[in-house]
Amino acid sequence: MRKAILQTLVYADIFDYPLTVREVYKFLITPKPLRFSVLKKELKEIARGDELIKSKGEYFFLKGREETVRLRQKRKFWSQRKIKIAKKVSRWLRIIPWIKMVGISGSLAMENADKNDDVDLLIVTAKKRLWLTRALAVFLTGLLGCRRRPKDKQVNNKICLNMFLDEDCLTVPKNEQDLFSAHEIVQLKLLWERKNCYQKFLRANLWVKNYLANSLDIKKLRDEDIKGKKKNNFSISQFLNFLELIAYKIQVAYMSSRKTKEIVEPQRVRFHPQDCREWIIKKYQDKLRELFL
Repeated sequence: MRKAILQTLVYADIFDYPLTVREVYKFLITPKPLRFSVLKKELKEIARGDELIKSKGEYFFLKGREETVRLRQKRKFWSQRKIKIAKKVSRWLRIIPWIKMVGISGSLAMENADKNDDVDLLIVTAKKRLWLTRALAVFLTGLLGCRRRPKDKQVNNKICLNMFLDEDCLTVPKNEQDLFSAHEIVQLKLLWERKNCYQKFLRANLWVKNYLANSLDIKKLRDEDIKGKKKNNFSISQFLNFLELIAYKIQVAYMSSRKTKEIVEPQRVRFHPQDCREWIIKKYQDKLRELFL
């Protein structure tokens, strides 16, 4: 139990983020689920006399990291403004009929954004409509004057459309199924959805319980999608499929000269030129070795 708690606090400490009891439970790095009451009792007993685990008020953190409590409170204040902006923009995105879900990703999802951070959004689209949807989303956020552009130096409160997923491509690829991705999925902050898409997203990624066993309550996940009325107009569907292909080719051609480590696929787009997965996992492992864990 102590080792699992320490691992959890070490990972959170990478982001200068002290945890409450409830958060330690949710993000506990363990493949075996346990009851909240058990964790709560053990955590408080361990923290009383442990050299490495300390607490202040409702927060738990590593020894010597008390200042993260104040930093978290400041970041929460900054994040609340950004979340309001995200909600406002996401309401406009409802205009686009092929969007199935919009969520806040990254540090803002945890209300842990710095003052000058942008706002990362994850968008799930209807199948075979990702690139048409992205074109419309880019146009709309540009029209609203809130889109982050590649060359922007001041990105404070700008909307970064950094991840799009086709509804038939919700499962994280095997080679990316790790602690980092598990956290990103679990901490995603849903803004709105259509036809139970968020539940479908979570069900497609139940592998996260191999890392964060307490993070998802499988019993609360519905087993079926909400079915809507299907309007099958073959000619319109074929025409839209053609437009989707054109939109894909145009956007990929435009990106080709600028592409670095971004993921650009027909059913998945992720715009992170500097993938932080590697350095976060490395920093986490280095800290564990330092603590002899």
